[in-house]
Amino acid sequence: MTGETAMKHSPPLSNTTVMARAAAGQTGSALIVSLLILVVLTLIGVTAVSTSGLEERMAGNSRDEQVAFQSAEVALRDGEAFIDNLASTAGFNNSNGLYASDAAPDISTNSSVWSGSNSKVYSGTLSGVHSAPRFIIQVLNAQGNSNVNIGGYGVSAGVGSVTNFRITARGTGISDTSAVILQSYYASRL
Repeated sequence: MTGETAMKHSPPLSNTTVMARAAAGQTGSALIVSLLILVVLTLIGVTAVSTSGLEERMAGNSRDEQVAFQSAEVALRDGEAFIDNLASTAGFNNSNGLYASDAAPDISTNSSVWSGSNSKVYSGTLSGVHSAPRFIIQVLNAQGNSNVNIGGYGVSAGVGSVTNFRITARGTGISDTSAVILQSYYASRL
């Protein structure tokens, strides 16, 4: 042999052998990272769904409260209209929603005042409320011929007697669990 060295030729490697050698060098870190990313994305998705559900309930409760408030407001206006049509306070005998000045009706939201003949039912029709709004009127006192001006009601120079009333109204929203009670003071010359 002349100055040539004999070269050993190794046989070519098969695809299976190449993949086996490459797999022997991997530790599975890509799988672990992928699973961690999947868990994080799942947690983000679950949080987003629960947050949107909570926001939907909050919006529904806010709407329910607004409907209850408007229902009670309508009942207050109905009570004022009732007073405007009064000729005297003779019917204020602690029944049918008309209370004397010495009466102290329980006006809590779940009181029996708001059922049966203990209160007056709103005379109009309302849709979208659980139950019709109700109101009670309590006569407070009559003021004589002196200067009388009660928040814009009455007159500033006395000509007759002005009777003061307290109107208490209860309205419900879309469900009966939301109830609003409002009060106003109203004066009228009888």
